[in-house]
Amino acid sequence: MKKFLVISMVMVLILLSGCTRVEGKYKEGTYFAYDQTTSYTVVMYVNENGEIKSLFFDSIFLTGCTTRGVISTCQGATTKQRLGDDYNMRRVSSIDKEWHEQVNAFASKVVEEQGLDWLALKYKDDDGNIIEAKPENKTEEDKIYTDSVAGVTIVVDNLSRLVNDVLGQARK
Repeated sequence: MKKFLVISMVMVLILLSGCTRVEGKYKEGTYFAYDQTTSYTVVMYVNENGEIKSLFFDSIFLTGCTTRGVISTCQGATTKQRLGDDYNMRRVSSIDKEWHEQVNAFASKVVEEQGLDWLALKYKDDDGNIIEAKPENKTEEDKIYTDSVAGVTIVVDNLSRLVNDVLGQARK
């Protein structure tokens, strides 16, 4: 009987220790940020455990515009996510990826890492290589590229600022 009681207590302790709830560092909710300069938007969802569960980027894209110094009239508006492959960035992408594929890869990395602590913004040299050391002809504002995410070659400084905005809104 003693043996049964000891084994039962050990089993209960093992089961209870597996039930501890890990709290994330964010408040549950849906958070939004918008950059007027780039028309980029981000929406982030944090679940009841305080974990980032999804992050979604998009950007307004005006179509059929005529210009005279500034945009005067446009036929319509859509978003780069909605355009998908029709945004037509693949033809100029060094990695053969569309805008939506690259921002979705960036968003997945933010969710996976639960923030931006991993992100290293870097410079591009005159040959187009991403480097850490600041070239003489560059300023701190030129530090806008990253090689921290596989499948992302677009400039991410504006995206990271938006993520920092929603992370700030969600912090406990």
